[in-house]
Amino acid sequence: MSANKKTKQNFLSINRWETWLFCLFSVTLILACTSDLDNGGAPLVGPSFGITIVPQGPQILKGGDQTFTATGGVTPYTYSLSATDIGTIVPATGVFTALAIAGTATVTAVDSTGVSGTTTVTVLPTLLVVVPGTAVNTVAGDQTFTATLNSASGAIACSISDSNLGSLTTIAKPSVVAAGAVCTVTSTAVPAAGAANETFTITIVDTWNGDHATATLTLAHPTGSPGF
Repeated sequence: MSANKKTKQNFLSINRWETWLFCLFSVTLILACTSDLDNGGAPLVGPSFGITIVPQGPQILKGGDQTFTATGGVTPYTYSLSATDIGTIVPATGVFTALAIAGTATVTAVDSTGVSGTTTVTVLPTLLVVVPGTAVNTVAGDQTFTATLNSASGAIACSISDSNLGSLTTIAKPSVVAAGAVCTVTSTAVPAAGAANETFTITIVDTWNGDHATATLTLAHPTGSPGF
């Protein structure tokens, strides 16, 4: 084969390759333009990935505000809240305002392509004032703890737990009953002479808004015992 003929064949092969690429580019361009026309002349936007909301997991006080900002998606974003009893959120701006109830909710941001990201927000409870905060009883019987509530509910729940740091108890754990804003703790015995004091923690919670407090009840023998 002559050198001229070989060169001509190589040239034709290159030409066919370039022609094929040009045709492919032309078809892609036509499809893209057609899609834009179908979308009212605006470029179509594909799905986005990896939306992040900042800040992550903030804790705020009742009545406080927190602005959430989404990144990584395609604007605009729409914000929503999973539990509207603890607060409200402005869909267009992500501004959250806490109400009077403590709790945790999920904040979701959805971008213009339908992709979403989430975080949480916690509204902190207010610490209640309980009287007495600490009580020491040397005889079995009732001990009342009265909470001052910040809500109009007038109702509490109360519970009791052993606070003796893992030591063995020698008496039965007292029982608790809630009525209104008063928690009544009833003990059936006190430690025997020479036995260690026994301490219990009473937890009081406002049933409406989650405000809470703790109080301490120590039971001891009347003559005194180790740790008393």
